[in-house]
Amino acid sequence: MLSVTAYSTLMFIVNIVLGAVLALGIIQQGKSTFGIASVTAWIFFVISLSFFISGGFSHFFSQLGISLSPIIYALIGIFSIIELKLLGNLQVRQGMRLAILFSLIFIAFLIIDFFVVKNATLISLFSIGWAYIITLIVGIKNRNIK
Repeated sequence: MLSVTAYSTLMFIVNIVLGAVLALGIIQQGKSTFGIASVTAWIFFVISLSFFISGGFSHFFSQLGISLSPIIYALIGIFSIIELKLLGNLQVRQGMRLAILFSLIFIAFLIIDFFVVKNATLISLFSIGWAYIITLIVGIKNRNIK
């Protein structure tokens, strides 16, 4: 559990699952999918937090950056809960506009990590970065939907 390699391998796998759920949720605009994404993100938050506590925050940030840290999973969990509430109340326009905002924040974290940790960013880019791009595209496409 103390190894950065073990953590990055685990997060690569779980990010694919989380990315698929986020992409399906935004495409279908379904509150049940965001419920699954919310629970999944909080579970991944606890897993990543246990890795961070056991190995030290500064070591992980210097090796893997923000995009694989517990911070990103907490943000995804918060985003999923807010989307779940908005889509459950049939406020699709606000939900799509929020999706644009959050995807831009997540993409900004990837860009920051690209300049800070270089190659380690490829882990999150290939595993969940594509879901942020899909969220951005669908959010822009449906930002004025009623």
